Amino acid sequence: MDAHQPTDPGAPIWYIGNHLPTPDLTISGQTLEDEATQGYDMITTFITNTNFRSRINQILLNAAAEKRTHMKIDSLDAEEVTVHPGDHISQVIGFASPWLEFDSDDSLVSHVSKQALLYELDYAGFCGIGNVVISGPRRKENVSQFAQVINTVLSASGYAHLLILLPLAEKPSSAVEGDKYDEFSAWDTWNTIRTVCKYNSRLSLALQIPAELPTLHVMDRWFAEPIRVVLLPSSTFSPNPTGYPALSKNHQALLTKYTKQRPTPYILLSDQRAASEKVRYEPLSYLVYIRHLQKNQPPQSTVEKYGSGYQDYLQTPLQPLADNLESITYEVFEKDPVKYDQYEKAIKLALDARDAASNTVVAVVGAGRGPLVFRALRAAQASGRAIMLFAIEKNPNAYVHLLRHNRDTWNGQVTVIKSDMRSWNPPFAVDILISELLGSFGDNELSPECLDGVQRVLNPSGGISIPASYSAHFTPIMAPKIHADISSRKNDSEAAETPYVVMLQSFEILAEQGYIHRAWEFTHPLPPNVLSDSTALSGGLIGLGDGGNNHNARKCKATFKVPRRGVVHGLAGYFESVLYGDVELSTRPDTIDMKSKDMISWFPIFFPLKTPLHVPDNCELDVCIWRQTGERKVWYEWVVEAFARSGGQRYRLGVTDLHSSKQNGCLM
Repeated sequence: MDAHQPTDPGAPIWYIGNHLPTPDLTISGQTLEDEATQGYDMITTFITNTNFRSRINQILLNAAAEKRTHMKIDSLDAEEVTVHPGDHISQVIGFASPWLEFDSDDSLVSHVSKQALLYELDYAGFCGIGNVVISGPRRKENVSQFAQVINTVLSASGYAHLLILLPLAEKPSSAVEGDKYDEFSAWDTWNTIRTVCKYNSRLSLALQIPAELPTLHVMDRWFAEPIRVVLLPSSTFSPNPTGYPALSKNHQALLTKYTKQRPTPYILLSDQRAASEKVRYEPLSYLVYIRHLQKNQPPQSTVEKYGSGYQDYLQTPLQPLADNLESITYEVFEKDPVKYDQYEKAIKLALDARDAASNTVVAVVGAGRGPLVFRALRAAQASGRAIMLFAIEKNPNAYVHLLRHNRDTWNGQVTVIKSDMRSWNPPFAVDILISELLGSFGDNELSPECLDGVQRVLNPSGGISIPASYSAHFTPIMAPKIHADISSRKNDSEAAETPYVVMLQSFEILAEQGYIHRAWEFTHPLPPNVLSDSTALSGGLIGLGDGGNNHNARKCKATFKVPRRGVVHGLAGYFESVLYGDVELSTRPDTIDMKSKDMISWFPIFFPLKTPLHVPDNCELDVCIWRQTGERKVWYEWVVEAFARSGGQRYRLGVTDLHSSKQNGCLM
């Protein structure tokens, strides 16, 4: 049971801007008013004009004549800038001069270009421009040099976000006969830049969408990245049957997908006027069409509505045994009707299997505020079975809430008991034991330990546990935004070894065909000999000093085939559970719709890597993960290795540190 409180309800809001490519247009409040009147939310501007370029060109000519390799240039003057501070500035996206060549092989050109970029960014910061777009590198062989300059200006500039302008996919090269087109080459450029810049949180992407889209693999790869601007040139559009500009179905789907990112990327339209002169479109017809698309977006799914605002937001798993949860926490995960519908079906099936004349003892352990108690009463009524119902809860505040429900709602049909379930000693046997102790990895909130401790109250002759079993599943993923978030937590030494609950959105499963591996399983009730041989119970509580919880330790090693190069940032974890019979729960993206569609109670769990592991095309990943038990604590350890195959042999390419969450494991 993972608590998450949505704070950003509603569908994504599209902010559409007009990309003005004229370097000598001075931007003012009136300019913005004119654009807003036409329906735009923002505009773009080059920070400097042709006067600045002319000065730089003259400096380079003079310095070259003097055979100088370095030259200090003066800062900007009033005749060289296109924008000034004002109330309008929050709706302006700045563009650095595209003619700057700080990745040039010419040391003079690169040195002067770097200074010019610093002056432009400094002035943009003075004006209050929050986003500045910088054209990507011109020379593939000098990407590292480009990245070094970006890293320098990130340190020197104040607060502005720097957006690297790159194409969604580079055009196939025809310069050399036999060149093989590499659809990931543009992403390689970006990956180098952000790696050199250490995943700086102020570094993002401005992605230019081409008329011809690449493969789905490439588009999915970019979706995992921090896209802040989507640039739609007029060439991306084609005339529809009525003669107006429109996007293809694939382009529409791409825009829908990318605008689901958080924060929602800005959409910039460019070259409308130039294009309208060629094909006689009205320049505003592009904007009208995008607004039409915005109004006709598909409705949000249940999960999207519920999780809005929590995409890629890291949360530490709950400690339900160590902490007494607040009412709002219970309220959040009680909003999931799917989970409780499944529980009710399972309870009814279990009751239907019993003798109609019997009186069944049912206990809800860890009852919280009582949602499963409600469902147990409804299932009993639907099955026509008589039950004796007990609600066990250790939280003294939730206990008060249960008492009030029993008085005002349940008509005294429930016996409410304040106790840790592991200490409860009734003078009778329980026929059906119901719990909702599952975490995002199934067992990460101590469901095995809790149910071991209360199993002794279960009827040894056919007693039923709901859930009957649950299994943990994992797969290696690329999640750069999450890695950047964790890396920024400088004051938390355990941040990179803490498993997080997170609604994964901007990520990519790297394994072939999205393979997710089943790690291990827990079943309840355990065979009596397992508990008697391996646990020492004192008053129902598990004693761990003597290795009494060793039977709940687990380990798993799995190999994943990775067809396309990428970066491993961590492991995504999921679970599946059999409640009873054929009634199941799942959080796996490939089985949730079949087993528990629209269930929102659990987000996945994320096991991070301290240092990302870069992997090439057609490699293999070996992942080892352990569930460890110790003195009143349970934690996880994990390690990832990368291998290449050649001539039937495997060669290790790299291995991560052994990660351990022992310092902040789940307390018993």
